[in-house]
Amino acid sequence: MPHRQDEMKALAEKVLRLTRVDDAAVTLTANQHCQTRFANNSVTTAGFTDNLSLSVRVSKDKKPGQVSLTETSDAALARAVRQAEAIAELSLPDPEYVEPLAPQSYPEINAFYEESARARTADILPAVRAVIERADRNKVNSFGYYSISTRQDAIANKRGLFGFHPATWAGYVVTARTPDGTGSGWAQQASPRTSLVDGGQVGETAIRKAVESQQPRKLEPGKYTVILEPAALGRLLGFLSRNLSARQADEGRNFLSKRSGGNLLGEKVFGENITLRSDPSHAHVPTLPWGPSWLPAEKTLWAEKGILKALSYDRYWARKSDQKPRAGPSNLILEGGTSTVDDLIASTDRGLLVTRFWYIRYLQPQTVHLTGLTRDGIFYIEKGKIQYPVMNFRFNESVINLLNNVEAMTPAVPVGNPYQPTPLNGNHILPAVKVREFNFSSLSDAV
Repeated sequence: MPHRQDEMKALAEKVLRLTRVDDAAVTLTANQHCQTRFANNSVTTAGFTDNLSLSVRVSKDKKPGQVSLTETSDAALARAVRQAEAIAELSLPDPEYVEPLAPQSYPEINAFYEESARARTADILPAVRAVIERADRNKVNSFGYYSISTRQDAIANKRGLFGFHPATWAGYVVTARTPDGTGSGWAQQASPRTSLVDGGQVGETAIRKAVESQQPRKLEPGKYTVILEPAALGRLLGFLSRNLSARQADEGRNFLSKRSGGNLLGEKVFGENITLRSDPSHAHVPTLPWGPSWLPAEKTLWAEKGILKALSYDRYWARKSDQKPRAGPSNLILEGGTSTVDDLIASTDRGLLVTRFWYIRYLQPQTVHLTGLTRDGIFYIEKGKIQYPVMNFRFNESVINLLNNVEAMTPAVPVGNPYQPTPLNGNHILPAVKVREFNFSSLSDAV
């Protein structure tokens, strides 16, 4: 498989030479993936894969055609190009067509580490063994997934644009369950560097929460002050990052739309303690150097002290609006505070500590109103102390309301996706937050 920059570039140019269509582009992704799974305190699978995927896209008279493949023989490449051209002939013209990008200056993002690229199953097993042995000692069942990926992405078009980006990513996620089925704990860590993933800490946290969450009590649904751990907050803010679009706002389709038309750029939309930015070169959560439309990724201040400072513009909407194109956020960084989680708990007269959310869906996309479930440890707080575990809840809440009701924060920490990241799937730098009046609509029988 071609993995080096020169090999990827040569393959992309080879594909582009196969078509006479001037507007042609190629996307290449090479991925070497090592993973180990375990369940009920035993390893279940371990493996290593090495894959290459390729996509060729052409646009003929503004009519698009695209084909993806995983074979790179001369015959397969030629067949894919012919199929893409045939699809273009049958397609309708794209009313929002924009000519292909000229060569771009992409930022150099350091996301590749040899320690991760060299790692194999033998390097994963000590972290797995540590969790399983701890689970056995604590008489709980453990389940987990440790994966390490080395990925090379390349993009190219006939105008001479070329981008290449190597990256590594290691992620570990562990769930622990008590034998009686009433207690469940969870933890994860992820990083471009395997040395920064502490398997022992991941296992200790998940197992401790499983033990502490046994025999939960019933608490009535309603509005509570909540302390959301960074992973819980991250699941919600992932939905916000998809809504920082000027087009959605200008067309009246999201919370940043003005009733009179246009958007809320320059106006207060969050609480004064909310400052959101993105940084594709952040050492703990680096991203691709380009966005979905191949615009260069750049550091962006999205909101400062609650005031909206920037929106993303795809190339079509930027031209229509006479604005500079800007890629959307590929990570989010929320500036935190100085409190500890213990401080947040101590300052709470009555509330809930939430480990994480799952199965989240939109209720109202325009207001980023979401529903989902708590999972793997939710604890009742009274008079500044954790009192006991409680049954899980379903929540119905708007992320916008949440960001207007934040009372205190810890310092921000990396919250990485334990699976191989893609540009839009959510690696962030986030604090734990204390939020007032978070709405829980019903109880859940799930553990």
